[in-house]
Amino acid sequence: MLEGEKCMVCNGDGIIELLGSDCPFCNGTGEPNKAAKAYLDSHICQCIFLDRKRCPLCGKNCHHDTPNKPKILLSPE
Repeated sequence: MLEGEKCMVCNGDGIIELLGSDCPFCNGTGEPNKAAKAYLDSHICQCIFLDRKRCPLCGKNCHHDTPNKPKILLSPE
């Protein structure tokens, strides 16, 4: 594995931290692969598993647009 190259889903750790299990994309090796890159490019926001503010997969602010977490919050008034 070249310096700086690693699985994009588990960041080269080989373990999915939220699940405590081996990364299914790299089989726990931490090596980079096309499947992990493709998944991360089109994944659904996973903020529901933490604080509903940041996606634990990519580290970005919430980026899903479902009725459970609207982008614009309206007051009842």
